Amino acid sequence: MVIAARAPGSTTPPPPSATDGEPGRSPATGASAASERADWRPWVFPGVLALLVGLFTLYTPMYSSYGATGLWGDDLTTRTNMSPVVYLGILSAIVGVLVSRRATALACLLAGWPFLVVPVIGMFVWSWWLALLAIAVATAYDGIRRAALPLGLTLLVAAGYCAFPVVALLPVGPVTAGPDRGDTAIVFVLYAAASLAAVAISAAAGTSNRAALRAAAADRASEHALGVETVAVERARIAHDLHDVVAHHISLVAVRAESAPYVHPSIDAESRVVLAEIADDARHALGELRQVLAVLQRTEGADRSPQPGAADVVTLVDAARSAGQPVTVVGDVPVLPSTQGLVLYRAVQESLTNARRHAPGQPVTLVLGTGDHRLTDVRVTARLSNPLVPRTSPAAPGRGLLGMRERVESIGGSLTAGEEDGSFVVELTLPADGPAPAPAPEPAEAHLRYSAGDPLDVHLLDVPDGTDA
Repeated sequence: MVIAARAPGSTTPPPPSATDGEPGRSPATGASAASERADWRPWVFPGVLALLVGLFTLYTPMYSSYGATGLWGDDLTTRTNMSPVVYLGILSAIVGVLVSRRATALACLLAGWPFLVVPVIGMFVWSWWLALLAIAVATAYDGIRRAALPLGLTLLVAAGYCAFPVVALLPVGPVTAGPDRGDTAIVFVLYAAASLAAVAISAAAGTSNRAALRAAAADRASEHALGVETVAVERARIAHDLHDVVAHHISLVAVRAESAPYVHPSIDAESRVVLAEIADDARHALGELRQVLAVLQRTEGADRSPQPGAADVVTLVDAARSAGQPVTVVGDVPVLPSTQGLVLYRAVQESLTNARRHAPGQPVTLVLGTGDHRLTDVRVTARLSNPLVPRTSPAAPGRGLLGMRERVESIGGSLTAGEEDGSFVVELTLPADGPAPAPAPEPAEAHLRYSAGDPLDVHLLDVPDGTDA
């Protein structure tokens, strides 16, 4: 009798190996159901409990010496055809423990139905009840609310065992706690106390594990935020250095070019026009440099603008035409995802700028189209060409074409540029649909190198168009 009352305490709290697993329910972990199904750790704790139930059953003799009788006045010894039902109930209870963290209701059904045959055979295997308690303990690890149903069934079976003359089979033999004994209430209290203690210990262990996981996630988020803040501070420092050095000299060029006709009144009209153009170019470069500085200085209080896309190519062409650059567009601007659209926009922008710098006044032709490459790979093609003009001096090498090629190839496209039949031709091919890899972010030192090495090519960076920041 004492062993029957002490046996519920044999269900130990979660072993150390089980606490390493994540809870088996998405609300507790924040993980998706697919990732949990692929994770073996939620099975560890129920597996340990099922093993304990199986070992307990293994050492339980399946016989009756008390002469327990069921509805037909027979016991398990005389009705041997009931033995398969008993063993099936044992197997069902163990399976119920295994699936307890995945499907609590199903686990309760698998471990609870064997008690329906108790009125027939007049006894039950005590490991059936132990399986119900194991289900309550396993589900309590994921949250005390999930343990409500199996814990209620556990207490209900314990109350029935104490209220009726039912025989329970334990490793020490048949034991009863029916009303013919005077300590029935004490036995039920011990059952209830042991069950509640086991469930409470499991729930506390689960709560502690989830708190540790949340603390670790908070630490990772804090480290990420610190890294982002460090990068922002470094970008701001670089922006300040650029502003103090490069912007100062560019503005000085503009001021000197504008003031030269007043300082030297003898300058002829043609030289005045050249100086005015130099001043305009310097102001334009200064404006684009300020846009780059605005990107580098992005903080919580900085103004931000969306990145341009394929639809903005029309606005870009119109702006070039309004500046006196003859541009002819053949074909319609395709509808592209944001990544491909940004690359197309930057490529057209760079090509138009190169044409203005190296072939001023020459017509530019932009041909847009789509092609079906390799049957299923739909791609967008763009071809920009302008006539070559003789140069009186060699052009300084810039980063424009290299930057374009890096952008295009980073999303799976291709770009070629060179002379063709007396024209300079830039031809690129971009994937038109499907998931495209995002462009790799350029390091801060690369931005600095572009700006310092070729200050007029700052439009290559991901900066929004518009007024000066």
